[in-house]
Amino acid sequence: MNYPDASYFDRPVGEQLLSHFARRDAVRHATPLLPLRFADLLARFRGNATRHKTV
Repeated sequence: MNYPDASYFDRPVGEQLLSHFARRDAVRHATPLLPLRFADLLARFRGNATRHKTV
């Protein structure tokens, strides 16, 4: 198991969490909110709308 350095325990809790927040922030900015592009979503809705109108 990897134990943190002794200097880690000498720092305040908020400072200990800064590296965690930085990694989490990088992941949140790299991950898209929707797995599809907006144009792909519009194409799906337009495709469904045209199918319903012809039936």
